[in-house]
Amino acid sequence: MQKAMAVAEAFGLGRPVRAMTAHTHRSSPTWVLDTVDGRVLVKQVEVAGREAEVIRAARFEARVGAGGVDVPRPVPPAGEAVGYATYVAGFGWARAYEWLDGRDLRDDDEVAGWLGATLAAVHAVEPVDAPERVAYGIHPAERWHAWLAAGERLARPWAPTLRAGLPAILDISAWVAAALDRAGDYVLTHRDVEPWNVMITSSGPVLFDWDPAGPDSAGLEACHAAFAFATRAGHDWAALRATLTAYAAAGGVVPADPDLLARRVGMRINRLAWRLSMSTGAQPLGPNDLATVDARAREQVEQLPGFAADLRAVGTAIAAEAGLTRP
Repeated sequence: MQKAMAVAEAFGLGRPVRAMTAHTHRSSPTWVLDTVDGRVLVKQVEVAGREAEVIRAARFEARVGAGGVDVPRPVPPAGEAVGYATYVAGFGWARAYEWLDGRDLRDDDEVAGWLGATLAAVHAVEPVDAPERVAYGIHPAERWHAWLAAGERLARPWAPTLRAGLPAILDISAWVAAALDRAGDYVLTHRDVEPWNVMITSSGPVLFDWDPAGPDSAGLEACHAAFAFATRAGHDWAALRATLTAYAAAGGVVPADPDLLARRVGMRINRLAWRLSMSTGAQPLGPNDLATVDARAREQVEQLPGFAADLRAVGTAIAAEAGLTRP
């Protein structure tokens, strides 16, 4: 109950009627807080060392909402804030949102038209000069060799696999980097448009979790999202095409083949790099188990060439059907 009272005070809410209860723990843990003023959703967020990014994301989220995209309504902190976040003693950095009645997206929900139109609207808000390449797993060859050397020195179980697979990783990374550089359509955007970040309400779908918002390629994000939603239960290529058709109809520009899904490949490389960094001690493990991190890193090294080849083939097929050609 003490934490509930501290959070309620930090956001200028009324007295809690019960202790906070855990809600979900996806990218960040969230809680339900019931007060005499009503129910809110509380989210723990990472702010320390990321203040400028947090403020940028909050400002962008506000602009998107003001432009007509349906987003959750944040509760402004009562005191000192970084974006919509504030530090709560005994709890950490937190955000709060007005409670939204709805349910998780189901596999049979038809959202292709909404998804394409929403992405186009978000991408039209704020262009930028450059994306953040590290989010695509784009690292210099020297860094990969440093991870390999550290892995071999520490006898990490993925090191032999990485030694054998490193040439392929560097080739795939170069393809991803070329796709991102060629895109040129850089904007501030959500950057985590995935099925688990959509809620179905009485007024329609709502895209939430805007904390990762930042610069990216508009078209590559649109294609990544179209693929993610179309494959949440099998491979619904009609839904993928419908999303990209809606995106183009609303003003978005779909990249030419075979780069449609380069972002998704880059995300996979980025997760591999993150695991190598944790395994070699370059960044803390946090709540992660070292053995699990090592095992997943080895799997990702082994699977990356096939994963990239499959997505290049899908991108080429979709682009050919749509009549897209590289400029």
